[in-house]
Amino acid sequence: MMFSAEGGVSPVIGVMLMLAITIIIASTVAAFAGGASTGFEKAPSASFSVYCDGSGDNFNIIFEHLGGDPVSSADLKIVTWIDDGNGNVFKSNHTAKSPRSSSSEEVRLPYAYDSQGGISADTGSEFGDAVWKPGTVAGTLDLGATAGFLDISENDLVGFIENGTPVEVTIIHLPSGNTILGAEFILRES
Repeated sequence: MMFSAEGGVSPVIGVMLMLAITIIIASTVAAFAGGASTGFEKAPSASFSVYCDGSGDNFNIIFEHLGGDPVSSADLKIVTWIDDGNGNVFKSNHTAKSPRSSSSEEVRLPYAYDSQGGISADTGSEFGDAVWKPGTVAGTLDLGATAGFLDISENDLVGFIENGTPVEVTIIHLPSGNTILGAEFILRES
């Protein structure tokens, strides 16, 4: 009697193929159920500028929407870094849930306002409530509020202004996770 060794190969290959297909289907279902297929929101296409304005007690940082899509400030996170040159880095984060400034205005900064008419209840909106459109200007209001915005003391801010210290700023669109502004500006009076 002769036995063939090839007689059991076909069922083994069939079982292995069925296992592989089952694993692929199970992983696909698990990926969809786990949210792997959810897409990110597209980042707005917008151009921003950041610079300093004013002097003395009126010193502030300006964020200007130069053009492109309107952006809800509720969808933004602003991160700043200041390196004092002595190995100390001061970092601040601002979102729609950040605390309000300790200035006399008590608003969440940067505050969007009418660049022609200044701050008023009719024209301005605090960060997190405003929709920034082309031409929108948002600022940190004054020296004290700017120091609070940067998470530093007023004395440190005055020293950084005197030394022309650079500030790195990043604006992140939270729903998409994309950076819509990465810039550096110098702290100096205008």
